[in-house]
Amino acid sequence: MAKTFLGYPRENGTVGVRNWVAVVSVMDNCNPVTRAICAQVDGTIAVTTLFVRGQYGRDLEIAYNTLAGMGRNPNIAAVLLVGLEEQTTEEVARRIRPAGKPVEAVHLQPNGTINCVAEGTRRALRLVVRASNARRRSCATSELMLGVQCGGSDTTSGLTCNPVIGRLSDRVVEEGGTVIISETSEFFGAEHLFAARAASPAIAKAFTDMVVRLEREAMSQGMDIRGTNPTPDNMRGGLTTIEEKALGAMAKSGTSRLRGVLSYGEAPSSKGLHFLDAPAPAVENLTALAAAGCQLVFFGTGVGNPIGNMVSPTAKVSGNVNTLRTMADNIDFDASDILEKKASVGAVGDRLYDYAIEVASGTRTSSEILDVRETAISRFAPTI
Repeated sequence: MAKTFLGYPRENGTVGVRNWVAVVSVMDNCNPVTRAICAQVDGTIAVTTLFVRGQYGRDLEIAYNTLAGMGRNPNIAAVLLVGLEEQTTEEVARRIRPAGKPVEAVHLQPNGTINCVAEGTRRALRLVVRASNARRRSCATSELMLGVQCGGSDTTSGLTCNPVIGRLSDRVVEEGGTVIISETSEFFGAEHLFAARAASPAIAKAFTDMVVRLEREAMSQGMDIRGTNPTPDNMRGGLTTIEEKALGAMAKSGTSRLRGVLSYGEAPSSKGLHFLDAPAPAVENLTALAAAGCQLVFFGTGVGNPIGNMVSPTAKVSGNVNTLRTMADNIDFDASDILEKKASVGAVGDRLYDYAIEVASGTRTSSEILDVRETAISRFAPTI
């Protein structure tokens, strides 16, 4: 039975599950000012970055689009950009404005650090006061866009947390919502099975082309992916082959039809299950999911990975009793009943669905509370 959650409807028709003011660094030399402003103003989150200055071509476009995508995320009520100079800042600002939310900016040139922090603090204060006027309202599950990810995978991942997340994914899609699965390299060896779920041959080809391209890029660098994926922590957890890891990772997507294929940080234009082309490392992938507009991310982990995202609250799900004991402070949902008490994936997945509604309505995740959060925009070329 479909439920409702308490969210923040935005003027552009999206719904936030949080109501933050994002203070966004337009390049890495602005990060200290961004953090200083957020330290002074409650209700803000710091979105920092590396590089931007000296990047070019595809990498520069990805950087601009990803920073703007995080600013456009429905969880963000308003954006304060911190830039070095006006021209670069405007490249990000003009990409956020169509979302209809307030966008302001402060600059280090020619003001210097102290004046920039002071002016940024005043502007952030006013934006937070304005944002605080919003009230949560009842919203349909169809308004949710979830990202699904895994990390620190082991033998329990494909048996517990990942299929449980898959059950959540199916329920959200069945109710008219959107789910995005990513981590292109996590499909090596099982891409044909996922492609078979595509809604059209064109979608299937677009997906497999992305996987094959990444495989070829790895091999062109002299990298034998069979020796690097699974990773050492995956191997210690009992995973032995790429195919075994891929089957477990794919379980997060549930059983729904694949409706679309997205480039790095691209937002879907339709509901249902989508694939997002992005690197597998957790911080990079979480950043791409946040830029695509995911309000929440559900992250399955076997041996443990505590990291979350600044913009998209990240809930950690584990079915490994050892991890649930040793990393209890970082795990949000216990899926161990499947192995320990013979509970069904469906039953535990339905409990995760109920928990997802709670998080969407305001329940905070451990990575939010502990501020175990980071951003990293992928780069594919050198800086000049």
